[in-house]
Amino acid sequence: MEPPVMGVVEGVAHEGARSRLFYKHGKVSGSKIDFLIDSGASHNFLGSRFLDASVKSSCDECMVELAGGQRMKVHGPIVLAVDLGFWIGNVEFYIGPIRMDAILGWKWLKMVNPKIDWQKGLMETRPEGKEICTLENVEEVVPELDGKNQSVAASEHELTHMPMQRDCETCVVAKIKRRPARRLEKDVSALSFNDEVGIDLVEPGRNVKSVDGSKFILTHIDRATGWVTLAGLRAKTHTAVADAWKSVQAGRGWPKVLRTDDGNEFKGDVGRLVREHLIKHEVGIPYRPNSHAEQERFHHTLNQGIRANLVQAGLGKRWFMHAAQHFAFMTNRLHVGRKSGKTPFELRHGEKWSPRNLSLPFGCKVVYKDDQPDNKYAPRGKVGILVGVGEHPMAILVLPRDDWTSETPKVIRTQDFKAFTHEFPLKGIEREMVSLSQQEELPEVDEPSAVEAVQDLDRRIDALRAREAELEKEIEALKVRVVDEERAAGTGGPVTIPQLNLTTLLKTGAALASEQGRAAMEKEVKSMLKFGVWDESPLTLEEARRQPGARFVRTHFIFGLKFAEMPEEFRKVKCRLVAGGNRIWGSDGAATNDIFDYETPAGLSAIRMIIAVAAILGLQIVSFDISSAYLHADLSGPPTFAYLPREICDSKDTVVRLRKALYGLPRSGSDFSQDARRRLQKFQWKLVHGEKNVYVRRNAASSSVALLALYVDDGLLACREEERPGIIEELKQEFLIEKAPELLTEGGSLRFLGTSISLKNGSVSLANQEYQDVVIREFEQDIRRVLRAVKSPSEKLDGEEVLNYQVIWKTLKVREHVGRLMWLARTVRPDIAYAVGMIARYVDKWNVAAERLLVRVVQYLKTPREALEYHVLGNLKEGIRMVNILGYTDADFAGCPESRVSTSGRATYLVAGDYKYLVDWSSRKQRFVSSSTSESELAALEETVQLSLFPALSFLRSIRDGEFSVILMCDNQAVMRAIEMGYSPKLHHMAITRATDLAWLHQVCEKQKLVKLAFGFEYKTPESSMMKDCSRSVMISDLRNVCHCRFVWPCAKVKGRPKLLDSFLTRPPGHFPDTWPAVVASCGTNQNLWWKFVLLEKFVLPSLLERARTKGIKGRRGKLVPRNFQVKVEEEVRANRIKRELVSWIEAVVGRLGLDLRERHASVLCERISVWSVFKKAAGV
Repeated sequence: MEPPVMGVVEGVAHEGARSRLFYKHGKVSGSKIDFLIDSGASHNFLGSRFLDASVKSSCDECMVELAGGQRMKVHGPIVLAVDLGFWIGNVEFYIGPIRMDAILGWKWLKMVNPKIDWQKGLMETRPEGKEICTLENVEEVVPELDGKNQSVAASEHELTHMPMQRDCETCVVAKIKRRPARRLEKDVSALSFNDEVGIDLVEPGRNVKSVDGSKFILTHIDRATGWVTLAGLRAKTHTAVADAWKSVQAGRGWPKVLRTDDGNEFKGDVGRLVREHLIKHEVGIPYRPNSHAEQERFHHTLNQGIRANLVQAGLGKRWFMHAAQHFAFMTNRLHVGRKSGKTPFELRHGEKWSPRNLSLPFGCKVVYKDDQPDNKYAPRGKVGILVGVGEHPMAILVLPRDDWTSETPKVIRTQDFKAFTHEFPLKGIEREMVSLSQQEELPEVDEPSAVEAVQDLDRRIDALRAREAELEKEIEALKVRVVDEERAAGTGGPVTIPQLNLTTLLKTGAALASEQGRAAMEKEVKSMLKFGVWDESPLTLEEARRQPGARFVRTHFIFGLKFAEMPEEFRKVKCRLVAGGNRIWGSDGAATNDIFDYETPAGLSAIRMIIAVAAILGLQIVSFDISSAYLHADLSGPPTFAYLPREICDSKDTVVRLRKALYGLPRSGSDFSQDARRRLQKFQWKLVHGEKNVYVRRNAASSSVALLALYVDDGLLACREEERPGIIEELKQEFLIEKAPELLTEGGSLRFLGTSISLKNGSVSLANQEYQDVVIREFEQDIRRVLRAVKSPSEKLDGEEVLNYQVIWKTLKVREHVGRLMWLARTVRPDIAYAVGMIARYVDKWNVAAERLLVRVVQYLKTPREALEYHVLGNLKEGIRMVNILGYTDADFAGCPESRVSTSGRATYLVAGDYKYLVDWSSRKQRFVSSSTSESELAALEETVQLSLFPALSFLRSIRDGEFSVILMCDNQAVMRAIEMGYSPKLHHMAITRATDLAWLHQVCEKQKLVKLAFGFEYKTPESSMMKDCSRSVMISDLRNVCHCRFVWPCAKVKGRPKLLDSFLTRPPGHFPDTWPAVVASCGTNQNLWWKFVLLEKFVLPSLLERARTKGIKGRRGKLVPRNFQVKVEEEVRANRIKRELVSWIEAVVGRLGLDLRERHASVLCERISVWSVFKKAAGV
């Protein structure tokens, strides 16, 4: 085959002719690609992704000439079907490693002979068939840059590609754009260098990271000279910006004026530097033309330059920082201002720049001296490409050929080099096709092999990723099969996989392309028509606008994949038609904000109250699902008209009036709640006081009670067994319930809001183990390592690590993982509430400490833990009468190392006999900084009374009339004393700073006796874990390990857990007259140390003495106290040997408790408790 020669085709293209280009979307053999229409190309070309084994075997090899004069192998010709929308036919292509998907050259233009308007970018095959292309014609591209009329030498153009030249294909490909608005420059002749500067950030794109780790570019522009300085940032934070700004200003001093936008990254540490150095800070107005627009225009120029450099060099986007630094270097020295007629270098230094040997284009071929050759006879020069220049010292940055395809390339800095400014080894834009037979001697060119290696590496990476996804699916399927086999072997029958109802969002285009997605959409549309969501007859816009108070909204489909945690055969595509409620406008086009009654679904605490009351009264628990819940209610308010999606209605000028509460409208939830209330009131259901969607029905004749909660379309019912069929039938009369309700039976379980409710061995338990396993598994997959289990969910945050914002997120989906943990903490895991709350505070300012705490919480989830259990009593007559409310409240002091804000923790129980039912808990950050422990404790106490105890009391009063005992446990006597008095001079300011009223608490607790305060503390109580770490419970095990003995706790135990230890904590200090003076001397007013010394006296020392009497004490100095006490005891006491050893033991114990106890304090403690008389008595002396 004799391939055609590019350059002359029927006398149309001639030497020096310019190509005309634009892009067009189309298809090749059914695959969507972008075509480059190029009048300067003689033939048609396809990228190497269409090159497979069949093409290689059936097509001949040819050579294509690149822009730099190199030659590269291609295959062809091959005929493929092309669909451009306005034209369909077969086209002959040559396939090779080009950088575009496809190029349609002169041969196609001659064959089709379309009518083309290159000025307007229009193409048509007949007069009535015009179609506008996506980009403008290159003739209309305006290279708007200052100094465009200045003459730039052809050799210098490749350095910056400024101004844009229409005959430079690099400029055309990198800079083709729409015409920007012309702006005028301001007079800056009165300014000097470094008087006024502007800084801003450029974000290259999402998930784009440079080879040096930079994700953002800090641009620093001097307004007087136009001198540009760039710096790379790894995080978009005020700390990173301040550090980069300081490094740029080093050696220049500080400017008089700083110009920025109003971004948060220019506050904080940047604001501190501005104030410290008395700099005037001018902040631009967002979305308005202002002085900061000059910086934004330069960003546009900078991005053009970066693209041009990368296209010219043939490098990928991860080299954007090197391309930007090269562009800034050359711009400062070559770009001539329109008004001044000088370059920034001349304006700053007062002289012209001497290029020497640094006028080198980005990506050009460089041969540099190898300082470490492999052997004595190895060449001293190596080939690379230029990726940077520097003047102080004069050197260049070179990317060696060996690292062109490396994931972690090594950049060489050298002064010994030879540059070939017109050769770009990695540039792969095709120019000419030449036959192998016409080439007698082909020079050895290494550059094409590098390009092919890069493309081959990309293909291998894609194949490995696809294989990894397939293996993960196979592993999950094998796991499910193994679980099925094990369970079937244990139960003797088939098992069902637990469904968590996890739903993931699907893209609309991908969903509609699948058969399941289209079927789900058709089902949703039929459901809408069945409920009569909109009028059948559409209206025109003019007719709808004439309606008084008309509202308009757009609608769209949302697709989700239900049961996403299940194997593929169990998954189901679900579709929902929703309204864009974030944008509702009136007839005049202005946004509206209608007022309506506020409604909320049933709260989680109310749902747990229903389950607890059902366990106490022996009621049956039933869950049910309402199909299309919102569509049961009529839409209230002004008339609302909707634009239907194009899948339903093609017309853009017609709307339909909505009649039902469509999902997505702000008032739909309120309309459904009110409609459900009207329906339920027909059957004597009444709202529980303080709740919106929780109902109770009392039967005075049978003394029975039934409870009902609605959480949008999910319902939970608790009633007597004989009443259940009638209630279910009533609900089906009013609501569409297609699925059979689930009944909780002995040994069975049901799911409600993703939580598993099970009944076994006379206890109702709440757990979410399956969802918890999914959280752990996906987190481990995200961080790509398996975590070990730990016994404590939290740890103390380090202040320096909290302030270290320079954490690279990599692929960690922080928000997704934290959101899942927050759901677990709210539903069934109160023990992680405090730790998860601490993590959630730093989602927007991720740091080292938060990342460590996140890993620790997931590790803690791997430790087995008992579920929340509610014991079934079943005493219908006496059960509700003996129910009381018990609350716990606690708070830390300045627990946040960054803001010094305290954290409140609370837990609320229903108490029935000897059993407690945890129904509510919370751990939340206080709004204000506390000045003392008492202040933080008082704020937590008031919050517990208002938000937890009183709602629980209102719930019980809705079930039964009468009084209920409400007890609140608090471990701060100062707060209790202040509430008892109703006044405290030290806490008086809280009425102003926090709106906390001591008089109100005094009225509630002392006068009305609604809440009774009690002093006490319980180890491992939920409220302790929700406001501080678990160091106290860990301390108990540490005591056992130090003393090598068991403690006999002075309290009863319930299921292995110690109750209140107020048997000695509630005693007055005078009860231990010998000990408390020493405690006061050692601890001062630190109450945290007091109770530890009480434990030391009450448990540690008696255990030590008992061990000394029976076995002796062994420590660092051997056997310190013999088993047999004889007369030598008196001598040893006088010599203080035993005293010294006991002091060392006390120090060891206190050290394990995390205290720093001096020797004199331990000595005083030993003296005060009369240890010596105890020894004498034990020895019988």
